Amino acid sequence: MTSFRKWSEVRADIVANSGGEETVAEARRWHQAYIDHYCRAERAQKPGPVTNHIADEPPQSRRLA
Repeated sequence: MTSFRKWSEVRADIVANSGGEETVAEARRWHQAYIDHYCRAERAQKPGPVTNHIADEPPQSRRLA
């Protein structure tokens, strides 16, 4: 079985090698903004459920009473 190191054991080395806490925090903010932008772009390309529902319905004629 493979043993993995805990994040708490690895984090100090990563922070030290990357330039400090502020650099790690900035990288996290940048990464999260990238993910958020990607998700918004994906949602913008997909039609919403209401649009799909209306598009799939057959046209209905109006009854005049």
